[in-house]
Amino acid sequence: MTETEQRQFEADARAYLTEQLGPRAPQALGFEDAFDEAPLDGEERTVLFSFFLEPERWCGNPLPPPRHYVAVGRTTPNYFPAYGLGVDDAYSFHVGLRFMLELEIGLVDPSREPPGAREALREFVRLCAPAARLDGDELAALFRCQDQHFAVYRLTLSGGPVYCLGADCPPGFYRLTEYPPQVALTLHLGKLIRAEARQERRLRSG
Repeated sequence: MTETEQRQFEADARAYLTEQLGPRAPQALGFEDAFDEAPLDGEERTVLFSFFLEPERWCGNPLPPPRHYVAVGRTTPNYFPAYGLGVDDAYSFHVGLRFMLELEIGLVDPSREPPGAREALREFVRLCAPAARLDGDELAALFRCQDQHFAVYRLTLSGGPVYCLGADCPPGFYRLTEYPPQVALTLHLGKLIRAEARQERRLRSG
């Protein structure tokens, strides 16, 4: 990517953030990376910048401005809290967020947890972390994706908290329990979508 192209992407990011945030739009953006992948339809070159978002003035005694990412380019632009994510995971989160918005994945009542999902979760933990001690599990949130249900469980493994994805969602562990469960699900879906797209490219090129 040329310097001219980077400046244009930065201008696009500034325009988008001004539209979304008005006077709270950041004065400084930091270039993070460009991703030339196509994990979703309409997703081509995407550029990530980071910035610090000033809190609303009515927040009283606010904490330091939280770090955010903004994604622009050949994609649907979006901005979101950094959640402590590195740049590659931030791009995965962006992909997962696009997927969740387009499919309108949303929270549903926990009573709709699929039968056997909890038992399958415990078996997955036994197989993938045999040395860990499962001290407890609870359903943190349940989401509907068309005719499927994606569960985010909060586990206590050997005394420490962790999220685990389950039900109709391919399983995976994330140490993001200081954030809402949808953060783990969004990141997980983005990682899965990117991995599947890479596998399809390898098969086509092979």
